[in-house]
Amino acid sequence: MKLNYTFLFVIPLASIFLLDNMFMELAAPHNVDQQGAIFNIFMKGLAGIAFLYSAIHFQRMSPPMRFAFFVTTCYVFGLVFESYYKYNSFFIYPHVFLKVLIFYFSFFTYTFYKGNYYLKFSHIVYFILIGFWLNVLIVNPSALSLSSFTQHERGVHSTSVYMLVIPFLYFVTEYFTKPRLYSLGMAFFVLLSIFFFQHRTVWISTAVVLVIYYLLFRFKTETPITLGKILPIATIILGGAIASSAFIFSMHPEVIVKIMDNFSDIENFDKQGTGSWRYIQWMSYLPFIKENLFLGMRFEGFELPIQFYRDDIDKPVFEDGHGHFFHSFYVDVLFYIGLMGLFLYLLQAVYGIWRGLRMPMLTNNQIMLLSFVLSGFVFGISYILPPFFYGVLGWAIVALEEEHNERTSYLLAFVRRRKATLQAIKQRLISH
Repeated sequence: MKLNYTFLFVIPLASIFLLDNMFMELAAPHNVDQQGAIFNIFMKGLAGIAFLYSAIHFQRMSPPMRFAFFVTTCYVFGLVFESYYKYNSFFIYPHVFLKVLIFYFSFFTYTFYKGNYYLKFSHIVYFILIGFWLNVLIVNPSALSLSSFTQHERGVHSTSVYMLVIPFLYFVTEYFTKPRLYSLGMAFFVLLSIFFFQHRTVWISTAVVLVIYYLLFRFKTETPITLGKILPIATIILGGAIASSAFIFSMHPEVIVKIMDNFSDIENFDKQGTGSWRYIQWMSYLPFIKENLFLGMRFEGFELPIQFYRDDIDKPVFEDGHGHFFHSFYVDVLFYIGLMGLFLYLLQAVYGIWRGLRMPMLTNNQIMLLSFVLSGFVFGISYILPPFFYGVLGWAIVALEEEHNERTSYLLAFVRRRKATLQAIKQRLISH
């Protein structure tokens, strides 16, 4: 019997996914200190491996990715020299270095799969689902109760729920391309899971993903999503809503009240809910961001006393001496490494988006990955982008460079033939 070893190619990308909170909790359930220690060791080690592997396989990169790698590496070495000059230590505050080193996760997945593009989307999907539900059932079983929903005790972290967007896109695509009840049922189940765990930013990100996903299918494929394919999904959602409202809402009216409160928090993000908490934090650090807009505060930022105070006890929200923890990717990057740091991220993200949008046709994988990458611009408003996002970004860029559907392959072959013909004519003219 011949065994299929393609599942082994999930390991490099899965190793980055393992940095997520849900896997850290599985490694050391209910022990926050141990989870932090494991994360720090794993994060630093993997960041080092990502940098070395990317540097060794630099030749695999396309010119835009080489430029992005070169500029990012220059910034890192600049931090190293600054650290040594000011503190007589090459790596004085790893917390600050990781703000840049995390970008190498995308270079790592990009260079690895550029030379070994055998990764199957389904393997990542089931890896995510197994890890997520192991976490829920083993570490956070109380999160499944109705009381947890009404009391907003989510249990599962926002980044872990955001990760579910990837399986959701996969099963939706499977249903649209090969209509099966299993795919439809799994898409609905994953969507229901995203809704149940009540991370409102993930709700908004999922809605944005669906809009982008539809537009890409509409304009970048020859098999756009039709009403006949959407209707069963709409019917199931509507039927589920009616059944649940008749069964749950009548017995537990507090559920509908909670849902309405969630949407109210989204609408009034700067006045109520966790949105107001984030807004106050952003305003507390805005003066420091403005004063150090281009390069950020870097190591001085780490040493800066906590500026975010709780009004009820007139004390800082976090302890001094451990750095600053922001609930926004943009605030985090601008505070620590400034517009230059944001530019380093955009070098990769915008390249991938630009390449995808200029391609005449996209494959299903490319559409799913590009939709997810674009959702990061929304998720990053309220949360720091998780490490796995950068892994997916690198995967997306590889897919956009390596995968071609039949029409795109034909167009590329036509362009190559045309260039060869023009070159031959040019040579003849020169020879004469």
